[in-house]
Amino acid sequence: MQRAGTHVDSTGLSGPVVTFVGLMLLASAPLIRGGNRHVAILMLEWLALLLLPVLAWRLTSASAGSDRRSMWMAVLAMAPLWIGLIQLTPLPPPLWDLLPGRATYSRALEVMQMNNSVQWRPVSLMPDATWLSLLAGLPVAAALLLGWVVTDAQLRLLARGVVWFAFFQSVVGLLQVGLLRELYFGALAYDRAIGTFANPNHFASYLAMAVPLAIYFLRATMVGTTQSRRAAEYSHRQHGRHGSGAGRQVAMGVWSAVLFFLLAGLLASLSRGGITSGLVAGTATIMLLPFKEESRRNRAWRVLAIAAIGAAVAAVVGLDGLMQRMTGSGHGSDGLTRWQLFQATWQGVVTFWPIGSGLGSYAGVFPRFQPVGLTGFAEYAHSDYIQLLMEGGLPVVLLGALAAWLIVAQLNALRRHLGRHPADSFSWLQACCGFGVLAVFLHSWFDFNLRIPANAILAAFLLGGFLRPVRRRATGEAALASAQ
Repeated sequence: MQRAGTHVDSTGLSGPVVTFVGLMLLASAPLIRGGNRHVAILMLEWLALLLLPVLAWRLTSASAGSDRRSMWMAVLAMAPLWIGLIQLTPLPPPLWDLLPGRATYSRALEVMQMNNSVQWRPVSLMPDATWLSLLAGLPVAAALLLGWVVTDAQLRLLARGVVWFAFFQSVVGLLQVGLLRELYFGALAYDRAIGTFANPNHFASYLAMAVPLAIYFLRATMVGTTQSRRAAEYSHRQHGRHGSGAGRQVAMGVWSAVLFFLLAGLLASLSRGGITSGLVAGTATIMLLPFKEESRRNRAWRVLAIAAIGAAVAAVVGLDGLMQRMTGSGHGSDGLTRWQLFQATWQGVVTFWPIGSGLGSYAGVFPRFQPVGLTGFAEYAHSDYIQLLMEGGLPVVLLGALAAWLIVAQLNALRRHLGRHPADSFSWLQACCGFGVLAVFLHSWFDFNLRIPANAILAAFLLGGFLRPVRRRATGEAALASAQ
């Protein structure tokens, strides 16, 4: 009988359904402007509705959902529902007027003679936008549970799919800045790679999340090739037979090319935040993954390898535009504008604390706080965390604290487990999922990546994969072969 907290082997119809629909969700999310269009998000919501019942059943089954961690994961996955229940609850006008930040709107309605003293109002200042945000959270919840409840083999398959989807995006992006400018499809990207996204920053964030996974699969082939060579030498000495590792050599070449294209696409985006977060996550992955048994004595070589790869990719993409962008001398520096946005949004956080203005209400509410010198229309705060604080208030802080607690606990569990079992390939896959989450979490301090469905879905999937229960699994060449 399987221990509580472990994952059930996929049997019956649910296994293929989860794998196929999960691949469809992850593959289709970035195809139409990163999912940030009405038709695209509607399609993703329908896919989520197909997935959620099966995932919920597997989560709550006796063998997969009886531990306390599964309960907290369910609470986290249902975050849009909890916030929606609070913000869409109607209140009588006297009580609504007492909520933080609402008195100004009541006075405005009185001036326009529209303040009905009988009509109850939802807590959210823009309930329609909050409903849309709640529905948009369905694919994110499905992706989080997908990474959590699937089997080890399914997670490997889905993670491999993510790398290939990102590779496709990178190829499209490189073609955009090369010969086929028609692939922009009317987007104004200023000669920067965007793939099928609408913004080079969101394109870069997507690739940055996939880089640690590409390094993991490359590492699996490298270690597997070394083990195959040793086995072939042993077989030749004992039985006079020659083994062939040609297949693994080809696989290593393929994954090396995939990683090269991901890094090239990342640099071609000219996204300062995306490049920085991607390089931080990728460097951490290379430095921590055990490529050889004696890997601790080879860290200097790893640093040199990182520098060589970075130089080669930069030479292919071109250094002029990259240096101009990174130093702020290219198409202009927006640091001052974003700092003004942050300051003004923080005023909104304080004004509406602790209840928030309502999920999805930022664009409609921010003009109240927009400083005189800041021109244009601000649809996003360009910082996911400040915007979430303004819209969600204290409930967002509590859910964020829950996520942080789960992440810290998992980091400790993985550190202890890999210290005892450093050859556990699947646990290293979980760690690489965590490095992908690190990339988007870093970038989201200065952009609105988590407002883009494709990035939010991928981040949730990686977070679910990272937070899976840590246990000892098969090690050695068989596990590495399955990872390839």
